[in-house]
Amino acid sequence: QHSAEELLLAEAGVGLSQARIMSGLSTSVARSQSHLASELNQTEANISRQLKVMKRHGLVNISKNKKDGRQRDVTLTSKGHNTYQKAEKILKAQQVKFLKVLNKGEADILEFAAQKLA
Repeated sequence: QHSAEELLLAEAGVGLSQARIMSGLSTSVARSQSHLASELNQTEANISRQLKVMKRHGLVNISKNKKDGRQRDVTLTSKGHNTYQKAEKILKAQQVKFLKVLNKGEADILEFAAQKLA
């Protein structure tokens, strides 16, 4: 996790938490901050802090929900989509590198466990 964080920061300019948030926003559908927090198993306060940084960097748009003014809807900007695609490639390459050190049985067990957690 630490090496993924360093690699993402160096090559994509975002951290792992921000990449996870972008993953939750990768569809074109706006998501509320509370939905993201629930989906990512994080506090709304943590999501809010990360989103403020991401907005400052032009990665997300945040707007009031038209039906419930207390809610904030979040979408990725085009810069955010590009950054997410870059981050996803970096993480996939790191995953492939990591899986190469495992034998077939270990890789299968890890994949099975990851699917159970998802």
